[in-house]
Amino acid sequence: MDDMTKEDVLKTEIRSLYALHLGMAFDEMREAKDLSKDASNGDNWFKARRLSLSSILHAFCSLEALLNYLGYRRFFYSEADEYIQPEKRDFLLNRLLKSWEKLRVNEKASALIWSYSSEVLSPNIEGRLIELNNLRNWIAHGKTYHTISLIEQHPDIPYGYYIVDEEISVDWTKKFPRCKFKEPHALDPEDAQTALRLIIELFNILSKSTGQNFFYTTLYPISQPCGLYGNLPVNIDNYFKTPKTEPLT
Repeated sequence: MDDMTKEDVLKTEIRSLYALHLGMAFDEMREAKDLSKDASNGDNWFKARRLSLSSILHAFCSLEALLNYLGYRRFFYSEADEYIQPEKRDFLLNRLLKSWEKLRVNEKASALIWSYSSEVLSPNIEGRLIELNNLRNWIAHGKTYHTISLIEQHPDIPYGYYIVDEEISVDWTKKFPRCKFKEPHALDPEDAQTALRLIIELFNILSKSTGQNFFYTTLYPISQPCGLYGNLPVNIDNYFKTPKTEPLT
């Protein structure tokens, strides 16, 4: 029998962490929601807060990763099918691309959408995204604020107390008028879902604009592959339904 010879093949793969971040954001949000159902357990309450905060960060990171992935293919990697030649870019786009690494996420998203359809993010989406970016900065950079609390001794718990009234140095209603995020120390699964809902909206907008589908996998409470298809009608609520855990029959 003659020896079979194998030819070496070079394969180029453009890699991104968007799917990993997005899957983790959903897992942590769902686990936080489950833990918060038994908030009387102090440990559950703390874990739910931690998971909610982490979910928000991973959700934001997933969008950053996706924008950089799409931007790399569209503007910087000339071998990609969707690469747009420099001479075919208008003045505004060229100006934005000179400072791509310094652009905020809303600017990157608008630049990408503009390159495909000469449109930009709607004011509502952009406003919410700026608020999420702001929250991400408060969390990731550890920005500090203070509270002044009026407290009273708890009648049934030795050395325990409860807060009668509290004044916070930051007016969070003015910081987040659209998304209604709570202060960073009080973020909960509801805030995590608000952040993720915006991210899913943006993923679908980008999918529709670029013609690309995006995929990710969640592992809580079960392993489940998921997809975002911008060319199909979408119900955002479906992404937040709890995966069925019963075996298929």
